Amino acid sequence: MLKLVQAHVWKYKSIEDSGAVEISDTVTVLVGKNESGKTAFLEALHKGLALEGTKYSYVADYPRKDLVRYRPQHDAGKHQKVLQLRFRIEKALADRINREVFGGAEIVPAGTTFSRETTIANNSTIGFNVDQQAAIAALQKPLADLEHKQAVFDGAERLEEVLTKIEQLELPADNRLAAFAVQWRSRALKATGWGLVDGHIWNAYVRPALPKFLYFDDYKLLEGKINLQSLQQRQSAGSLTDADETALGLLQLAGTTLEELMGDEGYETAKAKLEAIGLDITRKVFDFWRQNQDLDVEFDLKADAKDTAPYNSGVNLYVRIKNRRHGVTVPFDQRSKGFIWFFSFLVWFDAVQSRTETEDELILLLDEPGLNLHALAQADFLAYIRDLSERHQIIYSTHSPFMVDGSRLDEVRVVEDRAKDGTKISGDLAGSSDEAVFPLQAALGYSIAQNLFIAKKNVLVEGPADLLLLQHMGAMLEAQGKQGLGDAILVPVGGLDKLATFVALLGSNKLKLIVLHDRAGSPHQKLEDLVRQKLIERKRVLDFSMFIAPPPSEADIEDLLPVDAYVAAFNSAYIKELNGTVLAADDLGPQPRIIERINHWLKSKGITLLKDGGFNHYRVMQAILPALTEASLQQEELLRFEQLFDRVAAAL
Repeated sequence: MLKLVQAHVWKYKSIEDSGAVEISDTVTVLVGKNESGKTAFLEALHKGLALEGTKYSYVADYPRKDLVRYRPQHDAGKHQKVLQLRFRIEKALADRINREVFGGAEIVPAGTTFSRETTIANNSTIGFNVDQQAAIAALQKPLADLEHKQAVFDGAERLEEVLTKIEQLELPADNRLAAFAVQWRSRALKATGWGLVDGHIWNAYVRPALPKFLYFDDYKLLEGKINLQSLQQRQSAGSLTDADETALGLLQLAGTTLEELMGDEGYETAKAKLEAIGLDITRKVFDFWRQNQDLDVEFDLKADAKDTAPYNSGVNLYVRIKNRRHGVTVPFDQRSKGFIWFFSFLVWFDAVQSRTETEDELILLLDEPGLNLHALAQADFLAYIRDLSERHQIIYSTHSPFMVDGSRLDEVRVVEDRAKDGTKISGDLAGSSDEAVFPLQAALGYSIAQNLFIAKKNVLVEGPADLLLLQHMGAMLEAQGKQGLGDAILVPVGGLDKLATFVALLGSNKLKLIVLHDRAGSPHQKLEDLVRQKLIERKRVLDFSMFIAPPPSEADIEDLLPVDAYVAAFNSAYIKELNGTVLAADDLGPQPRIIERINHWLKSKGITLLKDGGFNHYRVMQAILPALTEASLQQEELLRFEQLFDRVAAAL
């Protein structure tokens, strides 16, 4: 199995140089304004490796403003590179290659990447290389006991040299070395530039696993009325439209044909088949469509001489939507466009899978999916995309905030049409224009609004344990007439990596922000970048080591607390799971952070509290709060939180 990990487009319509675009293993979202180049990028990907064989046309696809200057270069055979795709070899395929070719030696590691470059003349070049020395070492092991083995393999840098030496020996055909040479010579590719080892692995293993692109847009929507005679004529003439392809896909899924539908004796059989597939696809739609589940898709076949051309000649296929709640039916194309899109996509995609008989080697490219869906229906469609992404990589474009998953902003790539550079695509949200990231700001705001009210003053923290402790200590200090949180709001963002994203998206909304984070051994690069780009002031980026004397190299919020109290809370929170084993402060190692010290202790004792290791910080924080009182805390421990809240208030 292969995964697409990067795509780079040059000289395609509005795109001069898109930049290297990192592709997620599951879903990649292209966000940008209208006419920013999202569709052009998807088209460029599609034509470079299309399942249905769609190709580039330099006249139609090369940037029009430069076409006259480029034409002589193209005619001379110096074709412009348009697309570079980089793929990663996954473990299952790497293991198969190593097992079948190299006797189990790890010559092609899982995670190996290779490139595929395509020109606007549709010529492709593969950048795939295997470590020749390691390959030769693995290949000669089964031949170790043979005469001449050392003579032919020693000093060889490529397998071709080994085979030449074997052939010069003129050994009998039944000799194992001779058979080895014959076998590898038979694997040579006719295409120039390939070595024997690289070429064989590419041709036998990697090329067959290469995913193909499938592209879907609004032009493929199923029509509500289809004249079968006209459809048959377009099919015979090879002039099918995108909507025709979807209609034929519907017939294919139903197991019927145009001829059967148009025949006098096939009406009942064909209609039954159509109704069956309509019910099947409708059920699939309703697995995710939550807006109105009282709908059925119905089909009818009849001629209507009084209709307008071409529907007045021959049999028409009518697709209608029945609303069971109201007892009425309406033509399919007069129904909600969102439902039409959903149903059409499932018909098209199921038909494609049926034709290709594959579920693993397709990458879906969706141009503005769900554009006509209500905001809540777009959330339904996001759930459908997430389900599909378990089997296929998906790249889709949108400018709707409701088509962006606020919990997965790492999947977003911003698309901008810059005045001097043309279309640029980047995962750097901080460096993007306000207009480009507006859908992300809206998506993030919607996500936060489900849980928190964003005030003018916000303290961004990593997780709910931080929020719990700071609220508790702030209230305690305020009860003493000292500085607490005041009118600032604590916003847990789900980890240090997301802090930088929140700052980049919220900072331009005239909100006052403070970042309060755990300190690792070195400064967090994304936060440092935001400071350098002046998206947040240095004084507004605080970490917990600042409130411990002397400042340690690493610190979490838990390190502001008394060690004995935290250990006691840990034992109390996990008394059942520890099953009689008790952690003592003296058992902790020398690591700078108490969380890390407890993790090491758990590992040394062979105790598993969470599947991925460690323990639930929030659970322990809940257990320790009752023990954190003005009477139980020493002056030095209270002073840490006084300094923290004073520093926060001053920065805000």
